[in-house]
Amino acid sequence: MVATLPSDVAIIASFIAYRLIHRYVEGQNPSLPRLSAVISGTTTLHSSITTILAIYFLRQCRTQWADPVLHNGKNPAIKTGTALEESSSLWQEITVGNGRARRYPDDSTNPLLQTRSTLGNTITAIECGYLLQDTISLLHEAVLRLRLVKPALKPNIRLLLQYADKTLLTHHIGIALALLVFHYYVHQDRDRGIYIIVQFLLMNSSTPVLNLRWWLRTYHPNSRLLCLCSDLAFVAAFYMARIWLVGWIIRGYGKSHGYASAWKIYFEGMRLPCQMGTGALWIANTAWWTLLVISVAKRLPKELARIGEAMHSKKS
Repeated sequence: MVATLPSDVAIIASFIAYRLIHRYVEGQNPSLPRLSAVISGTTTLHSSITTILAIYFLRQCRTQWADPVLHNGKNPAIKTGTALEESSSLWQEITVGNGRARRYPDDSTNPLLQTRSTLGNTITAIECGYLLQDTISLLHEAVLRLRLVKPALKPNIRLLLQYADKTLLTHHIGIALALLVFHYYVHQDRDRGIYIIVQFLLMNSSTPVLNLRWWLRTYHPNSRLLCLCSDLAFVAAFYMARIWLVGWIIRGYGKSHGYASAWKIYFEGMRLPCQMGTGALWIANTAWWTLLVISVAKRLPKELARIGEAMHSKKS
């Protein structure tokens, strides 16, 4: 059923479904802690669903291809692992800003970019509907936070932006707009790259670990061993889902053109917009992960000492 939904219907259905879940669970007049917990729970549900659907879709695509690099079937680079041959049929010349022509690998028959899928479009539509709904929830959370701090003030856009989670709000709006643009191209029958887009949705796989960590630290702060384990698990999950994954996607694209190294295809074969987008994403995620590691490392000695004291007091 999911695979047969038109993308616009899937966006609306996803938005309504998650909105109904929110309204049912949060109740008529939710408190700020309750609303935050509902947002966290819905995010965990959604990220789990999209991760499972993404894995299913990606495996389905791979089984449909005789070889992930089938579009360059005549290219010896597939067997040797070396870069593309000096064959004009494997390259595409594009004029860059300074008027010079630069060659890029020809993706006109590359299944990684040319594959089109109703299921893949539906998965991204579900993601888009969720992000639009969760944006409303984040603004509602900002209203409740504002009422706690300054109950006499009436909410307006400036105050909501001041008290909202700016990082999440920017993330949601930016990706939702990008997905809406993608689905505009779907309606124009001009969509490309769904396989790569769904690969990036695997970043959602770290979110359940993030929310488990938040739940333990918020509601069970005295369970220090569990909190510490969740810290370490999130450090690992964030790295795999949001840093290693970017390199894996680039490396997969490189292999489709006979490049064995992600760095080599990034600097030699990717177009400038793709370089800027993936580069900025990788740098931002690496910076956040570094701050996370520093934070956990600073707390680690104290947490281990407290856990040791607690275990010693239980024995005595």
